[in-house]
Amino acid sequence: MAAKKGTVLPRMEFLLIASFFLVFAIWAISRCSSKKSAYSKELEREAAVAREDSLRRLGINPQDTAKAYTPTVEMPAPVTAGSGTTNRSILYVTIDGLKVRKSPSLTGDLVEELRLFDEVYFLGEVSNFSEEINLGKAIANEPWVRVQTKKGKAGWVYGAGVHYYKRKNPDAL
Repeated sequence: MAAKKGTVLPRMEFLLIASFFLVFAIWAISRCSSKKSAYSKELEREAAVAREDSLRRLGINPQDTAKAYTPTVEMPAPVTAGSGTTNRSILYVTIDGLKVRKSPSLTGDLVEELRLFDEVYFLGEVSNFSEEINLGKAIANEPWVRVQTKKGKAGWVYGAGVHYYKRKNPDAL
């Protein structure tokens, strides 16, 4: 009888410890989940307050939900050679050897060839169609953009070849 009692008691202790551990794990998980949801609600509340403050600084009433705030972007006036106008957008060439053409197509006559990171001025015109061109590592589907070079020559460049930031196009060879 002593042999039986010795084997049953350790099993009972093991079951008791395992059940306590299981109950503790369930309790801890539920507490963590409730704390996590409380923290996320607090973060959402702080974000809403920050958004309202930003809107107030912009002069927009945050309670006015009927009008959504959409910033307006004005296109600069086209630049002509020699006009001392400073209101023009600068684009940077992202593909070395980018060609400026007289018309927005690969068959257009060549006006000038640009080097990587050359500055050009955006003339406010974009072709109403896109064209797929293989850049080497990928195929881009972009419209053509009318620009003016530093030398004063105006023409069309492929949209994937220029960008507002000075960076190299990763898809070009």
